[in-house]
Formats: sequence, C-alpha cells, structure tokens
Amino acid sequence: MNRPMTKFAALLLAMSPVAATALAGGGASAATPHHVVEHMRLITGKMDGKPGWPKITNSSWTVHKGQVVTVQIVSFDDGSAPLMGKYMTYANVKGTLNHKELVNGKAVASVSDINVAHTFTVAGLGFNMPIPVAATGGHVVVTASFVANKTGTFTWNCYAPCGSGTNGMAGAMSTMGWMTGKVTVIG
Repeated sequence: MNRPMTKFAALLLAMSPVAATALAGGGASAATPHHVVEHMRLITGKMDGKPGWPKITNSSWTVHKGQVVTVQIVSFDDGSAPLMGKYMTYANVKGTLNHKELVNGKAVASVSDINVAHTFTVAGLGFNMPIPVAATGGHVVVTASFVANKTGTFTWNCYAPCGSGTNGMAGAMSTMGWMTGKVTVIG
C-alpha cells in the first residue's frame, strides 16, 4: 500500500543518508567515519542538587573536520528563559542542515522566544539550536545536524538568561561544564 509522504519523511529524503538515519532515530549505530552523534542531557538544578544551576551533560567533545555532526539534547527543563533584546535572534535555528531542527520529531526553523528554555550555540561554527520548554514532569528531544567545516576549539554557550544574577547570565551561564563547554574540530 502506498502511503502519502509526511513532511518529516520529505525532510529526511532531502538530507544526506547518514544525517537522515540519525535524525530518524538511528542514534549511535548510524555513526560512520563521516558522521558522529553527540548525545546530551539538559538537567535542572533540582535534578543535579544545585538549585538554579541547569546543566548540559557531555559538555565538551571532539569531532573531525568534514563530519556531519548530529547533536541530540534531551531536556528536562520546564522553565522558560524568554529571549529579549539582542538575544531574540537565538530563537532561530542557524547553521543546521536544511536550516531546521527536530523538536520531538517535528521539523522547525525557530522556537517562540517566550517558549525558549535554553540555546546550544556554537558561534564560531555558526550553529544555533533553540531548546524549548519541556512539559512539566516530562522532557523534550531536540535534534539537529551540521557539518564541522573548520578546525579549532570553539566555545558553545546558552544565550537564554537561565542562570543567576539580575540579568540571568551569571552562575551556571559562565561556568564551564554547565551552560558552556567546548567543541573541538580536528583535521
């Protein structure tokens, strides 16, 4: 029986086979020398015993230049950190294959600025994933792929004001291994 193609299936067909396999749920088994999947979890301060300190696990990793890198973040954070002013641009997906990310399997090009909980932004690689608020007591899975197109060590940051201080940009926001980390691309 022929079934109509879903938007998700069409998106996967338009991508490279390895990226499509990873986004379709292929996970680590889909990894090849030209593709790597980085799995991360975004936990809340209540979960890690440090209230007010959200954290992305697996905060630093290394990939090879030219690899397709699929970043998958499972977020348990049900609090919003609305983007304001110059930070509103981080509600838009940037630098990914097809300019989209998958949020619980649905392809999107942006997340409403008031529904953003965090971002995973590697400015030096031109990559940005907005991470929406998870349902209370649940989680949200955000997946996006990019090509590691230049070598170096690049800092990633969250640009949603999810930390402490008067502007929400202190504490976890400025502490390596919490809401900031490193992506190293080797030749």
